[in-house]
Amino acid sequence: MNFDKIKEYAKVIRLKSMGISTIAVFGALSVKGSLEIWHFLVLFVIGIFFNILGFVLNDIVDLDLDKRSIELSERPLVKGTVTKFEAKMTSLMCYIFIFGLGLFFFRDILPISILVLSVVFGSLYDVWGKRFLGSDFVLSGSIAFFCLFGALTVSHEISAFTIIIVIIIFYHVLFFNIIEGGLKDADNDRKSGVKTTAVYSGVEAGARMHIPKIFIIFAIVIESISTFFVFLPFVIIPAVYNFKFWYIQIIILIMFIFLIFLSIIKMFNISYFDRRKVRNIITFQEIKRYIITAVLLMSFAGILWSAVLIVIPIVWHLLFSFIMFHKPFSPSTML
Repeated sequence: MNFDKIKEYAKVIRLKSMGISTIAVFGALSVKGSLEIWHFLVLFVIGIFFNILGFVLNDIVDLDLDKRSIELSERPLVKGTVTKFEAKMTSLMCYIFIFGLGLFFFRDILPISILVLSVVFGSLYDVWGKRFLGSDFVLSGSIAFFCLFGALTVSHEISAFTIIIVIIIFYHVLFFNIIEGGLKDADNDRKSGVKTTAVYSGVEAGARMHIPKIFIIFAIVIESISTFFVFLPFVIIPAVYNFKFWYIQIIILIMFIFLIFLSIIKMFNISYFDRRKVRNIITFQEIKRYIITAVLLMSFAGILWSAVLIVIPIVWHLLFSFIMFHKPFSPSTML
């Protein structure tokens, strides 16, 4: 296999995005506060295969739609540099590695059962997700279960703090998929007759961007619920568990929540559709949300673990983006 073929495979599996494969680690750290290196690496690697599976399955299912879009012309499956059969084999290998590693390292029925639920929900979304309204909740449930899986590999005794972390991740994914993803793909989804919340609510992406008030209200409600759960631990955890958070955490969280709402306002004030502009806003919003969850763990897991969680996705993304594309972001034809 030559370097060009390897590069095409790297594009298919979204290698540059695999630094975000730490969701199960968040769950584990919310229980214990620290992890052995092997435990961290296993959860991270399982997370990588979990994310690859989601990306590749989605590309296989959407291949015919992607071929109609000029903007997606450089995707390997669209170009044919990676075949549909090769993509299916990659998906199969991901299933094998996810459950193989899970069973080998965590021989416990409860976390494995939750892992199965997570993978099943994720696979159902990839295959049938955009065919019915409300499927975004299925994907959010999949990622939330994956976080819970990480927690259960540490202990069956799940605290309120862990449950809150799982809920926050659920709402972060929900906002990303319904609101941000809905806006980014509004033009193609409407043309393809896809059933998303954005399409149903009347979002139109053409010469001028039209975002109905009902869609904006829905976005604000989701983000407000997420914000409520972000600050909830500061109220109930010290009272129930005699544990104190740091004031610096509250300050950092307030700052990032403020920045997120500013980004949302900016996103909803786009007058004309520009996928790259929308995507860039989304990227920075997701970075902020990711950092918020890491900051919540700071006083419990320590500054070092929080720093590791924050640094890995950023460094990984920049490193592999420069290796693959010689720039910090993907070209527009890979969106």
